[in-house]
Amino acid sequence: MKVVYPVLAGEIARRGIKKTALAQGAGMSDRVLRNKMAGKTPFSLPEALAIKNRFFPDFGVEALFEKDETA
Repeated sequence: MKVVYPVLAGEIARRGIKKTALAQGAGMSDRVLRNKMAGKTPFSLPEALAIKNRFFPDFGVEALFEKDETA
């Protein structure tokens, strides 16, 4: 899977957060989260804020969701 959000993907892995828990915390299905992480559909601001506030309060939303346009 290509990594469109390298900071987010790295922090998920580093902190050992299950993608199922992340999806549930943001109010979406696993499939929707996978599509968003792959860049197929964008994260909405409320979704990004829900993920940031619940799982990554030590990050700014802009830094956490910085896109790698080459991916």
